[in-house]
Amino acid sequence: MEIKNNFRNAMRKYIYSVSIFSNKSTSGDLNAITVSSVTSISMNPPSLLVCINKDARIHDTLLEGEEFCINLLTKKHMNLSNICSNPNRHDDRFLNDSWNVDNVPYLNDAQANIFCKIDKLISFNTHTIVIGLVNDAISREEINTLSYLNGDYA
Repeated sequence: MEIKNNFRNAMRKYIYSVSIFSNKSTSGDLNAITVSSVTSISMNPPSLLVCINKDARIHDTLLEGEEFCINLLTKKHMNLSNICSNPNRHDDRFLNDSWNVDNVPYLNDAQANIFCKIDKLISFNTHTIVIGLVNDAISREEINTLSYLNGDYA
């Protein structure tokens, strides 16, 4: 247990950007979850990885070949980040008018949107590592990224 606590304390010293992983299930249900574990892998091909807890409601909608969006949040999205990280507020996630839900749901006013297709799913203990191939990306000029540090927004 001491190793877990030491590791948790060490990881809390990292500053993370906060994003929302969003998708539409094969049955058409909209899903969104707050994530901080998003990492670029390669520019050739453009790809990234994101880790999703297996207990998360969105987890069972993750299928190879399906599309998703990483919505890099701005500081004005703090409330939406809290909603998307609360399992009891699942039905409130898409009440925000900034969502475009025509295809893969994405936030119109995010710092950036990275549209991906799931290439590979790798199970690792409590999480699944999602490898996404980037189909498209949009970014805004002004940088106002929502960050997380030491268990709170920075």
